Amino acid sequence: MQIKGTPMNMTLDEAKDFIAINIIMGVVRLPAYTDYWSKALRYSKIADIMTLKRFQLFRRYLHFADALGDDGDRYYKIRPLLEKIRQNCINIEEEHRFSVDEMMVPYKGTRAGTRKQYIKNKPRKWGFKIFVRAGISGMVYDFLLYGGEDTFRFHQFNAEENSMGLGAKVVIALSKTIKEPACKVIYFDNFFTSIELVYHLRNEYGIFSLGTVRPNRLRGGDKKLPSDNILKKRGRGAFSQITSNERKVAVVKWFDNKCFTIASSYADAHPVDHVLRYNKDKKRKEPVPCPNIVRQYNAHMGGVDLADMLIALYRTEMRAHRWYIPLFSQMLDICINNAWLMYRRETKCPKPIKLKEFRCAIADSLTTVDRVVHSKNTEAKKFVTPENQMDMRYDQMGHMPSFTSKGRCKLCVKDQTKFFCNKCQVRLCLVEDRNCFYYYHQK
Repeated sequence: MQIKGTPMNMTLDEAKDFIAINIIMGVVRLPAYTDYWSKALRYSKIADIMTLKRFQLFRRYLHFADALGDDGDRYYKIRPLLEKIRQNCINIEEEHRFSVDEMMVPYKGTRAGTRKQYIKNKPRKWGFKIFVRAGISGMVYDFLLYGGEDTFRFHQFNAEENSMGLGAKVVIALSKTIKEPACKVIYFDNFFTSIELVYHLRNEYGIFSLGTVRPNRLRGGDKKLPSDNILKKRGRGAFSQITSNERKVAVVKWFDNKCFTIASSYADAHPVDHVLRYNKDKKRKEPVPCPNIVRQYNAHMGGVDLADMLIALYRTEMRAHRWYIPLFSQMLDICINNAWLMYRRETKCPKPIKLKEFRCAIADSLTTVDRVVHSKNTEAKKFVTPENQMDMRYDQMGHMPSFTSKGRCKLCVKDQTKFFCNKCQVRLCLVEDRNCFYYYHQK
């Protein structure tokens, strides 16, 4: 209305169709989004849902907040959506071990200003930086967008926490949303770790922690540990440990390919296990001593990286001049991956469906559930698995019987019928003494 003077009259069904199209585009990729409607490369599963002009209209005017309602928040244009999704993530039933790390939302445009960051060690180096708390399964439980001085707009810290620096404040902000923090463990890398943080999390919040730490943050502990050269002379697998009984913190320095230091409030070097490492001189793998604290770190630190990998598999690419559109697509992918991980955790099916099939099932549900589907097929086809079909099966909308070739009933299996559901596309008995059509659509 602000730009054109006339409303788009977008309906709820069209909003669902728009999201479904973008989800499918993440699975089936073409060079440009217009190719899905082109004569040469037309993809009917997208082109039949909505016309190209209607899709472009929604894409052009997609907003999440009043463009004139700037309240000083650097992310005000997408903040309502971010907070809604964040609350949904917080409400998920939690695991007992979490990792905190950075996640990049790819963006190379010029309109984001200083919101756009560069991290050289990430596969997608340019974009928006999100600090994420995830479980070891890859489930995202909380996140925080980096916005410079505006990063902690909605978070409160005491004087001690304010003095700890950015990395520690990020961990504390993400830890405050942990439900029942007793006996929970959180892992992070050397960007976040300090001895003060490890002690503070245990003393104030009852949360155990473990993370690699930089030597200049050991507060004099680096002088009590042997130097890198001394550990290298001892050979691969050499380690040294110091502990503070007052603060209940253990620090271990270990030499593998290089020396690195880990601090923890619940684990130390013992018991010492062994890991296989390749020996260049002997040209074979040999067992190398590995402290328990290192094994704990390696086993539980990869949750955010796993979430990032799952998103990258079928990323919903929404390129636009408006800087907040990539954030919308990232939130969409986080929601889908969390839903898939919850499905795998809760399902009793021996062979749960894969992520790709799960995304397609969501797109199908968005375009079919609670709607009348006008099918042109006269033959019943098994085009989705039963797990994908549940939402549509019970929506009580547009399930009409039709005739097809004779085949086995989907419900009673043993008997054959010529009736099939026009929406579910499965054969179902519809006779006087056996109404499988009715019972199939009842929960």
